[in-house]
Amino acid sequence: MTRISVTPLDALLDQPVVIEVANLQPGSPVHLRLRNHTLRAEARAEFVASAEGRVNVAIHAPAAGDYAGIDPAGLFWSARFDAGSDVVSMIDVLSQLVPLPYTLTATADGRDAAVHFTRRLVDANVVRTPLRDGRLRGTLFTRNGAASSPGVIVLGGSDGGNLWAFIAALLAAHGFAALSLPYFGYEDLPREMIEIPLEYFADAIEWMRARPEVGAARVGVLGMSRGGEAALLLGASFDEVAAVVALVPSGVTGGGIGADFSAMGRSAWTLGGVPFRVFPPPGDPLTFQEAGTAFAAGTPFAGTPAMLRALESAGAGIEDVAIRVERTRGAIFMMSGEDDRLWPSTRLAEIAEKRLQATAFSYPFEHRRYPSAGHFACLPPNLPATSTAGRHPVVPMSFDFGGTARANAAASADLWPRIVTFLHRHLASAHE
Repeated sequence: MTRISVTPLDALLDQPVVIEVANLQPGSPVHLRLRNHTLRAEARAEFVASAEGRVNVAIHAPAAGDYAGIDPAGLFWSARFDAGSDVVSMIDVLSQLVPLPYTLTATADGRDAAVHFTRRLVDANVVRTPLRDGRLRGTLFTRNGAASSPGVIVLGGSDGGNLWAFIAALLAAHGFAALSLPYFGYEDLPREMIEIPLEYFADAIEWMRARPEVGAARVGVLGMSRGGEAALLLGASFDEVAAVVALVPSGVTGGGIGADFSAMGRSAWTLGGVPFRVFPPPGDPLTFQEAGTAFAAGTPFAGTPAMLRALESAGAGIEDVAIRVERTRGAIFMMSGEDDRLWPSTRLAEIAEKRLQATAFSYPFEHRRYPSAGHFACLPPNLPATSTAGRHPVVPMSFDFGGTARANAAASADLWPRIVTFLHRHLASAHE
């Protein structure tokens, strides 16, 4: 009788999985189907049983199916979404921090064998503490009984709300005190990402340092997309930021995000009540025209071509909007996708990278570029990577995020452990 096993049956999302089928006829076809019931995505692959009558996806490549080559996580990242689901709706589900139930079915010799297992975003030992203090809103995730843990503030992008809480939850399982900090589009916070004061984030740092879970430990910032831009700005503006992780970020200050295009002409950020300069400049005809055309046509908008032209036109004037990353008092880690179609994250991160190089920045810094990867290559591993477009939750249109499924998945698998290692290394002790 066919025996199918998944090890472990209950684990965190970012833990590796061993999938094995045994008691097969040598050389017989074996069809595997992995269904994620909550994310509404499914992958299929056909294998040929080994001479020992086994299939182990970690050492055997499928003969056909949704992915090719030997890949222990292939059935996870190659899963195709059901109609009506995509990467944006997936993030919304993940933000709810619910367990992710799977069913793996093996069909061999005309019979089915199935096993049910679960991947979680919140470890059983992780405690959630809601933050509602003054103007601050969010959720702190810590290990039960934690004290003097390295602190990380997690910032989402232009999607607003508290959607990236699952990142903070996963970081807490790795020993961090991680604060998911929304800054617009949540409860009584501003509805739009327009002129958000950086002092709001500074208040959150002070709140973290006053918590016993953090105490004397150092505090870093991790941000994605516009949150990556914010992370670089915070490092450049406040000495208390001990480490910066900026995922698919921008090294220049951009315009606002709101329900209509006029928000793009206003600054997203202020410091001391003064708005930062905006790139692309207000009224940039190329950016506005192409976004309007895509909106009218109902097609996903790829902002990268217009942004690259605006960068070319700016020339030396880009200095006026460049983030002064060289002022940061801690290590900086940036990643970008070379096929990011939402905005040219590689080119935008290079603006920050070149400033660090030109000023002989005294702290460690790194910019990892991932070939053929798109905007959402920054997600944790073992999630479906087949959706490269989706409807924005704030701006009423769809966007092209870029990247291939395989490249996005490979980037995620490589990136996530690097982030954890970087934060542990640079929040563990003072820079020498």
